[in-house]
Amino acid sequence: MGPITVFHDGWCPRCTQARERLTRLDWLGRLEFVSIREQGVAERAGVSPERLAARLHVHSPRTGLWAEGIWAVAAITARIPLLWPFWPLVTLAGLSGLGQPVYDFVARRRAIVPVGQCDENGCPLPDRG
Repeated sequence: MGPITVFHDGWCPRCTQARERLTRLDWLGRLEFVSIREQGVAERAGVSPERLAARLHVHSPRTGLWAEGIWAVAAITARIPLLWPFWPLVTLAGLSGLGQPVYDFVARRRAIVPVGQCDENGCPLPDRG
């Protein structure tokens, strides 16, 4: 199983934490992370910026296949040995039809802090009103 490119939201603190944890667990070098907030990433990937921002995406350069949302999570768990026990659960969630709506619910509620809006006092969070 070859490495995959993981397109994550570099403006999302939760997403950045997840990337850092996965990087520590990825001793086999099967994940390469790219922030969707870097200029030109969407164009080079051939995916609209809105679509990349809505869900986590992964791409396999070896096969050319893409996965998004819950299926991207499944692709990641399949490549990290310590996460293998979760792969059947994530896959079952996707196959049952429940995984994607739950994933989308969580993804829509993530905090996004644009670069340059933080100072020594912290970062303003969006009003969830």
